[in-house]
Amino acid sequence: MSFFVITCQDHENVLEKRLAVRPKHLARLEALAAEGRVLAAGAMPKDPSNPQAGFYGSTLILDFASREALDLWLKDEPFIQEGVYAHIDIKPFNKAFPQG
Repeated sequence: MSFFVITCQDHENVLEKRLAVRPKHLARLEALAAEGRVLAAGAMPKDPSNPQAGFYGSTLILDFASREALDLWLKDEPFIQEGVYAHIDIKPFNKAFPQG
């Protein structure tokens, strides 16, 4: 079990594209969650009370056997394939809390 924090920054003016591609993005995360491999995942809104203001991007904390396995999974990420994300930063993560 290896956790990774994936911080994704959106391109400017991609709200419509993000919303159109979102069901495919969520389906992939739901499959990982069903396997118990999603510690946290969500979007970073520019204005939490107004989704139409757009998003800075997304943050994911996922469990993969290796960085290579994560990279393979990311290759098919719809937000990457459709050009929603401008930049992705990946770092290993040691989960301390909550325990268990």
